[in-house]
Amino acid sequence: MTESGQPFPGGPDLVLEGRFGSADERRYHLVPFSVPPGCRQLAIAYSYTDRIDSDPLAGGGNTLDIGLFDPRGTETGTPGFRGWSGSHKDAFVVGQDWATPPYAAGPIADGTWNVLLGPYKVGPRGCEYRVEIRLDPCLPPLERDLVRTGVPVRPVLPQARDGWLRGDLHCHTRYSDGDSWPSEMLHAAAEAGLDFLGATDHNNVAHHADYGPGGGPLPIVVPGVEVTTYGGHWNAWGTDRWWEFRDPDAAAVERAMREAAASGAFVSVNHAKPFGPPWEYPTARGFHAVEVWNGSWVGLNSVALTFWEDRLRAGERLVAVGGSDTHLLRSDDPDVRHSRAPGNPTTWVDAGGGADATAILRGMREGRTFVSASPAGPQLYLDEADGQILVAVEDGAGTALLLIGDNGTIDARSVDSASWSTSCALPGSSGYVRAQLVRPTGEVVALTSPIWLG
Repeated sequence: MTESGQPFPGGPDLVLEGRFGSADERRYHLVPFSVPPGCRQLAIAYSYTDRIDSDPLAGGGNTLDIGLFDPRGTETGTPGFRGWSGSHKDAFVVGQDWATPPYAAGPIADGTWNVLLGPYKVGPRGCEYRVEIRLDPCLPPLERDLVRTGVPVRPVLPQARDGWLRGDLHCHTRYSDGDSWPSEMLHAAAEAGLDFLGATDHNNVAHHADYGPGGGPLPIVVPGVEVTTYGGHWNAWGTDRWWEFRDPDAAAVERAMREAAASGAFVSVNHAKPFGPPWEYPTARGFHAVEVWNGSWVGLNSVALTFWEDRLRAGERLVAVGGSDTHLLRSDDPDVRHSRAPGNPTTWVDAGGGADATAILRGMREGRTFVSASPAGPQLYLDEADGQILVAVEDGAGTALLLIGDNGTIDARSVDSASWSTSCALPGSSGYVRAQLVRPTGEVVALTSPIWLG
């Protein structure tokens, strides 16, 4: 790879060029360049050969991710990390006063910077790349093109049990690969009737400041990040920093998840199903939850459910969460892998009467959750008292209730009214009980985290 000057006016001041082969696939590489004193802005653009989409179904060509580090370092968690945009931005600006989301504005220190390049896919002809860098181009910030503004109109939804809040734990904005701004995502979540929203753009936390805490007419914001590795994705909520995503080995992924959990973050494996993209670290541990439901139930979420249930039966006390994974609020383009609106599905959390991110995360950590098809429900509450399993269902008429333990189905009953409840004795031979509502077609419409009996 080379670094060379370009003397022509208006063109790049630096050019970084190189080639990746099959041995480089799914391994990140740092490409250094020098910034002289007095610089206030960098404009970076890149291109590469045989480009294809990052969709897991696309093959035969190249997908190259990009990020940026300043001279403060390239180590895990370093403040030198200025941002990562995957393959979704061909060009970006990082300056003293402003930066293209998700990149961070701030001083442009002189010294050695590094472009981070990740060849996610390398085709049979290899991947030739070119990175062009302009020093101090004095580009003005782009105006924000907000579509959703004003006070959102909340729908009238069935009332939840006291202390329970409904929300969506997984969405994306222009701070990664979404098409809308954080304020617009919050607006859409409010109009869906949600009480909280998990903010989980890929491999950065720059979106947190743009979201703010939420509240009032808007959902409470639960700050988070989707850590996007080349073998699977995981969410961390309640964190204010980025976590290592560059090493795709299972041991490194587990180490990063454990470090996030030790810092106080709540950690979940995401969309462990085909085309999720899938989770390729079967031996990794160190997470609190599984996203058992991502997008529409029929989008192979039964595979994620099996992934979770296999671990429950092995004694792993994992919480059930769900997320819409909404990316597109304003585009008419099809998005077959993700929901087109927040709340599909909805995660319900017993926040114990609290109304902030701390209370929501506490409820999640204690396993007081269930997931439903939408903010309207159905609602499914599972409790244990006086040697009995207690179940209450709202708006689930016409479904079947299944009580499931580590040896399979414990009990099955028909839900025949809009407000329905039942009870049964604690099973003596199961380590846990969880509840699930199923339509006659077999489609799951609600499921709970387990109650552990030992």
